[in-house]
Amino acid sequence: MSQAVDPRLAYAQVSAPVTTAAPQPEPTPSPSPGPPPTPPPAAPPVWGGDPDVGVSSSFLRGRANDCDTTSELLRKTGGPAEDAFRDLAKGAHGWSFVDSIDDMQSRWELLLTLITGRLDTAAQNFRNSADAYDRNEVATASQFADPHAPNPFR
Repeated sequence: MSQAVDPRLAYAQVSAPVTTAAPQPEPTPSPSPGPPPTPPPAAPPVWGGDPDVGVSSSFLRGRANDCDTTSELLRKTGGPAEDAFRDLAKGAHGWSFVDSIDDMQSRWELLLTLITGRLDTAAQNFRNSADAYDRNEVATASQFADPHAPNPFR
């Protein structure tokens, strides 16, 4: 067995002997100083300054077209996915997961319908926003052209 230790001594702090290191020569600068330091990032624009986001109706219509393109590409995966499910069922005859292939296929079809539906909705929302943007621009410009014209915003 080990000898008993006074617990008060187990956590006692004992000063270590002081040693002095031999003085080291100071490093000399290298002849090539290296790359210049990176400048700090630019400050954010002052409130009321130039906006950092620009939107136009053509930008919004472009995003609508992007949504349409993506939706169409996803719809085209339906045929190859159906072929893959069929090939999997043929190639895995006797395996226990074969019975779940129909379930996987129906989940895929539901997911495809959900995603393409959301993309179609987003595309329509972008188009609606672009139309509203154009109407707002025309109405604002008409107010400057004829200050006595009826206000379309009332």
